[in-house]
Amino acid sequence: MHTTIIIFFGLVLLALMLFIGEKLGFPRQTLAFSFVVLWLALTLINGAVGMVNAGQPLSTELVVGSAVFGVPVAALVLFMVLSPDA
Repeated sequence: MHTTIIIFFGLVLLALMLFIGEKLGFPRQTLAFSFVVLWLALTLINGAVGMVNAGQPLSTELVVGSAVFGVPVAALVLFMVLSPDA
């Protein structure tokens, strides 16, 4: 359940960054790069907390972290490919 919540948070963060960033006039490429860097940092922090507090092994955190990082980034790629240029 925690993984699903974190992935949902990533998708909400992506939507907010794209919506607010485009309203402020930032280019999509800048917003995409910023999201990937921020989401990678948050995913690494989430994995570290899982290892330290929950006692999860590194191998488990790497697999789960890949999904947590990959789903919102895949949604970003789909958005960038399928949406018309503004």
